[in-house]
Amino acid sequence: MNQKYQNYLFKACLTIPFWYWIYRVFLTDLGADPAKSLNHKTGEMSYYFLMANLIIGVLIALKIKMPSVLRFLYLNRRFLGVITFFYLILHLTLYFAMESFEFKAVEQIYTKLYLILGFSAWILFLILALTSNDFSVKKLTVKKWKWLHRSVYLGFILASIHVLKIEKTDLIKYSLLAGFIGLIQAYRFFKSRKIS
Repeated sequence: MNQKYQNYLFKACLTIPFWYWIYRVFLTDLGADPAKSLNHKTGEMSYYFLMANLIIGVLIALKIKMPSVLRFLYLNRRFLGVITFFYLILHLTLYFAMESFEFKAVEQIYTKLYLILGFSAWILFLILALTSNDFSVKKLTVKKWKWLHRSVYLGFILASIHVLKIEKTDLIKYSLLAGFIGLIQAYRFFKSRKIS
């Protein structure tokens, strides 16, 4: 398949969860509290996409060659980051919807630890999403832009703690996922030091 069409197909696939959830909303098939259900699903999808982005980053840093059929993953990493933030926007909006858009929703953001962590990560990812373009790279210079975008690791740590403090029933699953990312990042660090 032509590389251009591979890119388009990949980007379209990343939006499938959104359209599926819209379909479920119209079916009224999301339980008694659709906002709560979708808040969980958008948060989960964002976390998976964030993990995928970090894994691709490790492959790039270690100069691991991908099969040509999967090379579009390297080319679309920045878009993956932006679409991840799109789902995070939905996640935050649905949190406010769960609280009926009342002031207590804002108050909880700076009084409950899991929300403080989650919102801190959200602000960080907002900055990264807004600077995920060529204009920002040119304005900041490549070196400063790379340093800024390395803060994605801090965002992942904050998001992971946020998730672990909420997901009591899936604690083992999310602990393993976070641990896996931690291990491959540690491998990347020691491997890159060895190469240099």
